[in-house]
Amino acid sequence: MTVCLGHAVGDERGRAKGGAPGNQTGRELRKSNWYRHDKGWRVFRAKSPAVAQRIADAMRAAIDNPNIGYDQGDRNTLFALAERVGFDPAKVTEPCECDCSSLVRVCCAYAGVPLPSFNTTSEPDRLLQSGAFVELTGEEYTDSPGKLHSGDILVTRVKGHTAVVISGSEASPVPSRGKVRVKGGSVRVRQGASADTPKLFTAHRGDTFPLLGIADTGWYHIETERGEGYISNRADLTEVIA
Repeated sequence: MTVCLGHAVGDERGRAKGGAPGNQTGRELRKSNWYRHDKGWRVFRAKSPAVAQRIADAMRAAIDNPNIGYDQGDRNTLFALAERVGFDPAKVTEPCECDCSSLVRVCCAYAGVPLPSFNTTSEPDRLLQSGAFVELTGEEYTDSPGKLHSGDILVTRVKGHTAVVISGSEASPVPSRGKVRVKGGSVRVRQGASADTPKLFTAHRGDTFPLLGIADTGWYHIETERGEGYISNRADLTEVIA
């Protein structure tokens, strides 16, 4: 399988700033085959397969939207417009700009992982501090594409560039054992893997439950004192621990 990346790379003149809003050439945001960056890659993988898939979906949608172009000087105009439409790049209807890191931030927000603004220097810390990602450090991830999954985020080892894997293995990146811990506030435990299913009870910050598996929606399948149930995989609400 050819592993493809999605990323924002430069304005219509191949420069960092000063171009017109929107993707003037169809190449400001684009797909490319995986390549070895001269600054080296770090690789970050979402703990939830649903989050990973939505990150990849958002990147593909951004590339396909001619309204979204590249300009470091106006890098946050995409974020401002996307915020109005649930961070779905496909729904952005006005010409706007991003750079490589602000585009990844929009993709993460669409996947339900809101992050403070970052550049490629601070991006690794932002990803790890969210609790939604793990770093894959083996050479089989950083120096070759064979084990990369859709939705993996690549960041250069020093300030430079970032990209998202938009075609790769679809294997689940989440362990099927361990525990789920509630991180924030109160979270409803439900009968099914969706917010539309009946509530069993409410879990609170610090509560932990054995992890039985991951639903197709990304929700965690857990064991509770009241039987099996499902709990949201949103990174600000829950996390998987050993």
